[in-house]
Amino acid sequence: MLKKIFTPSKSKLDKNNIKLPLVFKAKLISDRVHISAPEAMCVYEEEHSYKTYQFLEYIEKVIFIYKISLTIDFSEIKTLTAAASLLIFARITKCQMCVNNPTAIDIVQPLDKSMKKLFSASGLWAGIKPGGISKVRKLIDTNNQYMSGSSASIEDCPKVLMATLLCLAEQGVKFDANAMHIFTRGVQEAILNVDYHAYGESSLARSYTELGNSRWWQCSWLDKDNNQLVFIIFDDGDGIANTLKNIYPDLTDCQLIEKAMTFGVTRTKNPSRGKGSENIIQTSCEFPNSHLVVLTGHGYYMHDEGGIKLKNLPFEIEGTVIQWVLSYSDEDLK
Repeated sequence: MLKKIFTPSKSKLDKNNIKLPLVFKAKLISDRVHISAPEAMCVYEEEHSYKTYQFLEYIEKVIFIYKISLTIDFSEIKTLTAAASLLIFARITKCQMCVNNPTAIDIVQPLDKSMKKLFSASGLWAGIKPGGISKVRKLIDTNNQYMSGSSASIEDCPKVLMATLLCLAEQGVKFDANAMHIFTRGVQEAILNVDYHAYGESSLARSYTELGNSRWWQCSWLDKDNNQLVFIIFDDGDGIANTLKNIYPDLTDCQLIEKAMTFGVTRTKNPSRGKGSENIIQTSCEFPNSHLVVLTGHGYYMHDEGGIKLKNLPFEIEGTVIQWVLSYSDEDLK
C-alpha cells in the first residue's frame, strides 16, 4: 500500500466548516481551535466516559479533518484515570507525529498542583509535550512509563519490551523467573496481536508514513499506594469487535471480546493464530486479586478470579484497550 505524507491544508480556512462541540469547552480564535479538557477524564464511569471520549476524538478531528492548529488546555482537569491518560498520550502523539510541527499543537498544563505533578512524575508530560517521532522514540530510550512502538526495528516489540521491564525495575518491581516469564509473555502477545490483527488496510494508522506499521501505545507503573502493578496497551486499529462481527453477527461487542479471549479464535481463520489470548488472560489470573480489562467498540470485558464480567459502553472506542492490574507484593510476584 502506498503511504502518504501528512500535509496541512493550504487553502483559506472556512470557519463555517468547523463544528465546535457542546459537551466540553471549545472556541475558535483566529486560525486555531482551543479545547478545554473536562475536569474528570475517565473511560470506565458512565458519568465521565462519554465526555472524555468525545474530547479525545475531537483532537484528531481538528488535525486530520479540519487540518488547522490546535490548543489543548488541561488547566481545569482535576481527575485522571490510567486508561484515560494512555488515550490522551495516544491521540496527541499520533497527531504530533503526522503534523511534525511543534507549533501546530499547543498544550496547556494543569493548574491543580497535584495534577501538574502527576503529569510530570508519571512521564505523561514528556510524552505529550511538543515534538514528533524523535521525541516519541526517546521515551523508549529513557524507559519512560509511557511509550509507543511499531514494527520498525528502532521501536519494535523486543526493544519496547526491554524498556518496559527496565522502567518497572527502576520503580522497584522485582520479578522472579516464573513471574517474569508470565508477565513478559502476556505483554509480548498483546503487542504481537497488534501486528497480526489490529489494523486493516484502510486504517488511518496504515495510511501515513509517520506512523509506521502496526503502531501501539502503552503505559506501565507500580502504584505503591494501592500495591498494584498496572500495564495498559492501546492500538488504534479496527477493534476486536469489528474484526469478528462478520464471523459472529449475532453477538454483542462485549460477547465478541469474550469470544476473542477464547483459545484459538481469530478473524484470520488461520489455525496458527488466535492462541495468544490464553497468555493474556494467564498474566492477570496468575497473581491473586488481579484482573484484566478489555475495551473495544461498545464492549467492556473484565476477567478476574471471580470469573468474567461483561457490559455495554455508552460510546464506541475505536481500537482496543487492554489493561492488566496485578496485585503487587514481593510474595505475589514470586
